[in-house]
Amino acid sequence: MKKSVLTFIGIIWLSAAISSMAIDQSPKAVEKWFKSLPQRHEKVTKLHFYFHRLGGSAATIAKANTATPNSFGLTVMRDDPLTVGPDISSARIGYAQGMSSTVSLEEVVLVDYFTLSFTDGSTLAVLGSNAIFHQYRELPIVGGTGAYRLARGVITFQTYFFNPTTREASIQADGLVFHY
Repeated sequence: MKKSVLTFIGIIWLSAAISSMAIDQSPKAVEKWFKSLPQRHEKVTKLHFYFHRLGGSAATIAKANTATPNSFGLTVMRDDPLTVGPDISSARIGYAQGMSSTVSLEEVVLVDYFTLSFTDGSTLAVLGSNAIFHQYRELPIVGGTGAYRLARGVITFQTYFFNPTTREASIQADGLVFHY
């Protein structure tokens, strides 16, 4: 009997703790938050995680009518898992959801436009050129929601693992984000 009461109390406490961490996104709450900006100080958050480009997490939505160098014109919709570590089985922290299009006839360069959707409901918007065979790629962070409202910054990618046969990859991501 005591154990079930303690478990119930623990669940209520955990639910209250989680809901207190959630950010109210109602129009009135956002307006109130925005009006408080003059009193707020900008923060810098350093991010480190991995995302996994898997065969099942992408779908081709457009491609050129003829064969082109470097798959020029290919556009893919993505829903790539984000994890704490390089292994796909490590703790999941969200998804990279968006599109990639090949845009160069000379080398494999993608224009990536996606949202990093974290499990706490916060997001970061990323848009930029990604020359995937370069050791380091730097893309701008152009916005955010939730804990990352009014975000701006930069995120760098480095390929951790790539299988040329399946085209699956694990990418190390390191970001610096300015937000309130």
